[in-house]
Order: sequence, then C-alpha cells, then structure tokens
Amino acid sequence: MMEMDLQISTKTLEGIPVIGLSGEVDAYTCSRFRDTMIDVIEEGNANIVVSMKDVEYIDSSGLGTLVGGLKRASEKGGKIAVVCSSPQIRKVFEITGLEKVFPLFRSERDAALELAREVVT
Repeated sequence: MMEMDLQISTKTLEGIPVIGLSGEVDAYTCSRFRDTMIDVIEEGNANIVVSMKDVEYIDSSGLGTLVGGLKRASEKGGKIAVVCSSPQIRKVFEITGLEKVFPLFRSERDAALELAREVVT
C-alpha cells in the first residue's frame, strides 16, 4: 500500500487566506494541517478558506483538527469556509453534521468572496 501524504499550500484570494490540502487528512498528517491553521490565524486572519478539493480521504482526526481550527478562529471573531467538490468528502461532512457548522463551497473563489463579504458588513 502506498503511503499517501498530505500536501499543504497557502495563498490569498480576495484578501482571505486559503489553505489548500491535497492527499489524505488523517491521524498521521493532521498535526501539520493544525500547525498551518494556527499559524495563519495567529498572523491575524480570523477568516480562512480550507480547500479540500484535492483531498482524497479525511478521517475523524482530520475533522477534529478542522473543528479545533474553527474554535480558534471564532475566538477571534472569524469563520472557516470549506471547499469540497468530491462527493465522498462532502458526504463525510453531511454524515457528521459538519455541513451545518462549516459553509461548504464548490470553488475557492466563492468561499473567499463570501468570507470577504462578511468582513465588510
């Protein structure tokens, strides 16, 4: 079995940081994801887009990490929007009820625009 790793990238769209994940978000890789989220939030960005459009697999520890990031962001008055186009990943959010917690978007730009709009109001 091939070890799937997690690639993490960061960029900014519409003034909102986008953390791009690619690969598998699980017990082995989620600490790096958490560190990245914490770094971005501590730099003063309460609103973040987490793009999972290239995520092939996420387990409960990956979801827990996302929820932990949201707690930290909301302490600073922010939100986390999630981009996921894969039906499997979307299903995980629906089964766990997290689609009520995280706004889900199909594109990074839509997610960033939505968060940018909320910053203005």
